Amino acid sequence: MINLKTKRGQKLLAAGNWAWSLLSINFAWFLINFPVILTAIVLGSLDLNVGFYSIDLVLTAMLAIFTIPSLFAVFETVQDWQINGNKTFFKTQFINWFQMISKFKLNVGFALVIGLLILLNKMFFGFVFPHMFILTTTVIVIAILITTAFQIGTNSDSTVTELCLNHPFKILAATLIFMILLILNFILQLAFLIVICSISLSVFCAYRLLGGRVEKND
Repeated sequence: MINLKTKRGQKLLAAGNWAWSLLSINFAWFLINFPVILTAIVLGSLDLNVGFYSIDLVLTAMLAIFTIPSLFAVFETVQDWQINGNKTFFKTQFINWFQMISKFKLNVGFALVIGLLILLNKMFFGFVFPHMFILTTTVIVIAILITTAFQIGTNSDSTVTELCLNHPFKILAATLIFMILLILNFILQLAFLIVICSISLSVFCAYRLLGGRVEKND
């Protein structure tokens, strides 16, 4: 049995508390976005027809209500974690999500762009050059989304443009980490990755890369 009062025990306890903070944030995000994930699965199984257009429109609306504001909220929650230390952030993530829904223009704007990219990806799948252009555009949009989420979630004094100009390679690294963790979920179909590390870990990495405040590093 491990003695938690020893140095090794304290390290294990701190690691467990850190992992619990990470898990609680991501599990809240997962519950918020569960209907979006189900809709995306249905959409992926459809051919390009009227049904696809209809479901894509529904998914776009859900992105504006659930996914985009909850991503902004994760950055705000991660900042709370890095400033105040380990604890459960399940309730905090929900509260922050409700607050971020008020960012109506940004939520709808990003949702419309992502919904359009999903449609174009389906339409031009198999056409090498148009498809590559769409994928490149998608990476750029995700990079802008992550930067915007950091700027809003952390209430940064720097604008999105300033962040992009000051940290281009860090934003690229954060974007790649974000996409790799999401792709792992779809390719490997590992449900535990969705719960544990798909969003909260990628946001944590982005937060650190972009210089977010860290006052209590448990």
